[in-house]
Amino acid sequence: MRKLFALLLVLLVAFAPMSFAIDKICELAGSDSYVEAASGKLMRGVANAAFGWVELLRQPSIQPDIWNGIGQGLVQTIARTGSGIFEVATFIVPDAKIPTPSPACPLEMLGSEKAGS
Repeated sequence: MRKLFALLLVLLVAFAPMSFAIDKICELAGSDSYVEAASGKLMRGVANAAFGWVELLRQPSIQPDIWNGIGQGLVQTIARTGSGIFEVATFIVPDAKIPTPSPACPLEMLGSEKAGS
């Protein structure tokens, strides 16, 4: 168990600088260029699928009622993760419209600079 925790910690530290690039990648999903739109949709899908669980923590903190927040967190977690999986599955067709939760980019829900502007 300690080895797994240490590995996750090392990966978190190693990939933390790249997390700031996700914001620009999410913007690429709406590009007119096929390659940019497909890669942006793929990366946004991977990010949403990987960080969908954050909604379990986010929703109870922003909802006035804790039980409503827990329920919303479960629903939003399923929606964000499912949306990410479908975006990864359909990234080859960038024009395929997959409903995305609001905000569409996981960095925005975590309170990045983009969310404040």
